[in-house]
Amino acid sequence: MKVSHELPIDLMHYSYEWNDYDYCLPHLIDKYDRYRLFFQKSRLDGRFIIMDNGLFEGVTHTTEDLLDKINLIHPNIFIVPDAWNDSITTIRNAKHWMINYKNNLPENTNLMAVCQGKDMGELIITYQTLVDLGYKHIAFNHSSIAYIDKYPNHSSLLAQMYGRIELIRILLEKGIVRKGLYHHLLGCSLPQEIMAHSEFEWINSVDTSNPIIVGSEGVRYGDNGIEYKPKTKIEELFEVDLTERLEDIKFNINKFKQYTK
Repeated sequence: MKVSHELPIDLMHYSYEWNDYDYCLPHLIDKYDRYRLFFQKSRLDGRFIIMDNGLFEGVTHTTEDLLDKINLIHPNIFIVPDAWNDSITTIRNAKHWMINYKNNLPENTNLMAVCQGKDMGELIITYQTLVDLGYKHIAFNHSSIAYIDKYPNHSSLLAQMYGRIELIRILLEKGIVRKGLYHHLLGCSLPQEIMAHSEFEWINSVDTSNPIIVGSEGVRYGDNGIEYKPKTKIEELFEVDLTERLEDIKFNINKFKQYTK
């Protein structure tokens, strides 16, 4: 499983060392020249790049803006706009991008769609529909309301962790998963979840800033992970001096990598 951690600007020079690929947040491209230049260099160096659509960061991009960013960076994968817990809107967007933009993207850019839904049934139907639409790259989000409803007696973080594990188990049990497609874990609520997926070679990649954000607080992962999740977004660390937390961050990155094995 390939791993990428979104990094603050002052730590982005570690990306080639720490990350298997680079994960781009498009709203930061215009805000920070160093951020844009990093991804332009990453493309020139032949690095694998996945570009987000801004949903988790709370950013709403116009289609024109996203297309501009795609044509600037030439990501290997672009995650088409989805909607929290909304299967219908997510499928409609996925169909719109597949029909109207797929053939006009840079040659190396593939579209990825995200499974969304209010319950496990909707998540499964969304997966099947995305496959029928021709998507070869599909992501499982980490914080669906379906997960919370499935495990109402657990904390939200544990429910999200167990919920995505359960979704993937159901897809496997029912023979729905298309193992020849590219599958991505979009973020994580608790890092130890990755241990449950480590045996699945058909899950190709995961992205999360969790090791960096937790490390920035001086906290290190245990062998079994952690039980909380900071609310800090990675951009909030762009102006923070993390020199004294560098060893904690490195420790968490290495520990996360161990979770994937």
